[in-house]
Amino acid sequence: MLLQYLIENLTNVKVNGNTNIEINKIEYNSKKITKGDIFVAISGYKDDGKKYIKEAIEKGAIVIVSQDEIEEKEEGITYIQVEDVRIALAIISATYYGNPARKLKIIGITGTKGKTTTAYMIRDIMLAVGKKIGMIGTICNTYANKVEESIRTSPESLDLQALLSRMVESGMEYVVMEVSSHALELNRVYGIKFIVGVFTNLSEDHLDFHKTMDEYLKAKAKLFEMSDFAIINGDDIYAPKLMKMIKIKMATFGLDNDVDLTATDVRVNPSFVEFKMYINKMLETIRINIPGRFTVYNALAAIGVCSLFGAQMDSILAALAAVRVPGRNEVIDLNKTFTVIIDYAHTPSSLEAILSSAKKYTRGRVICVFGCGGDRDKAKRAMMGEVAGRLADFTVITSDNPRNEKPSDIIKDIESGIKQTRGLYKSIENRRQAIKFAMRIAWKSDVIIIAGKGHETYQEVEKNKKLHFDDREVVRKIAQEMPDKNIQ
Repeated sequence: MLLQYLIENLTNVKVNGNTNIEINKIEYNSKKITKGDIFVAISGYKDDGKKYIKEAIEKGAIVIVSQDEIEEKEEGITYIQVEDVRIALAIISATYYGNPARKLKIIGITGTKGKTTTAYMIRDIMLAVGKKIGMIGTICNTYANKVEESIRTSPESLDLQALLSRMVESGMEYVVMEVSSHALELNRVYGIKFIVGVFTNLSEDHLDFHKTMDEYLKAKAKLFEMSDFAIINGDDIYAPKLMKMIKIKMATFGLDNDVDLTATDVRVNPSFVEFKMYINKMLETIRINIPGRFTVYNALAAIGVCSLFGAQMDSILAALAAVRVPGRNEVIDLNKTFTVIIDYAHTPSSLEAILSSAKKYTRGRVICVFGCGGDRDKAKRAMMGEVAGRLADFTVITSDNPRNEKPSDIIKDIESGIKQTRGLYKSIENRRQAIKFAMRIAWKSDVIIIAGKGHETYQEVEKNKKLHFDDREVVRKIAQEMPDKNIQ
């Protein structure tokens, strides 16, 4: 593809060099550069892409795109200076892959919690209707019976356009996509038109990046500047403020306030939730094998979206009855007298939500096992400790993804919060031993919530190493080693 064609949609650019040249491909990672490539020098959290320009040229890059002026230019290289390098990457990536987003009906979901479960529900309902739909999100990317590893919730724009292109080639008509605040703020989804945008909720998270809740909300609101229609959780505390910011048509869902879509007779059990609602003017009972009141919110959002595309009652009921989401309030079948639930809850609000929900349906004790990630928002550690101490009957504090911090230091931060309560707890740094301890002390009708990692199959330790660790595997293995009756 000719460079001049790739950059024709960029505005306010300064070009130094020849644009009538054939381009091999686009890369923002210098290590992936081959002869004839464009290198787009974007900046990450820790690295400045400009540092890798020399390496990219040595590997064969013939075009450099950057936001800043490059002082030392090499002969035979075309340099393109742009106002916003991330927007430029999104534009040229879309052009390179033939603008695949224009050939798809894309549903975007944003919010602190519930994105993944809502995406799974929408996907499964649409599949039950007979629609060809792909899914992009935290756990994995799926389309046409293919499952691809997900590196982050919302891919970088170049990777996203390549993924959307593969989906188009596979015959997909729809895509449901989790859209993180980072993706919106960093223009990873720039230029994409969403047919529907969904807002699940907003609570404290990622403040190491956004700094304030107002900035966090503004980032989320960007999805609705790119959407044709909005579906909003009307019960969320930030909903009124968000709805004032939205200029498009919208519908609301919820359980407590005056909303467009609601449910009644909600019954929550240790292994499922059941509720009633009107679908196509008929009162239906819906059962979902994911416990928790928040499951009802996710289902309402999914039903609202799919109803726009003509989903009928039988498809909705069947899909929601069968939906399973790895690591999202996932009940592990152990054939024990106690229940173990794996969940991704890694923020104060998400931990509070799952523990509060568990307290309502648990006949025995609620035992919580959790830790906090290293190199992330430190302020939430004490807050999560306070939540666990206040709501759980017993807490086991352990290691999560410590990354480049000492697990013991992270645990101390959590302990500072739990010590503000009268909550009983024990700290066990080794995560496997912590889970084993919790299962050994569990009695009949107890519910163990293992929070923080959910679907993850690794522990991220120092120097970016990932060691295999799957909470679900560990739980099943420990259960096999235990006697049939949990006699302590």
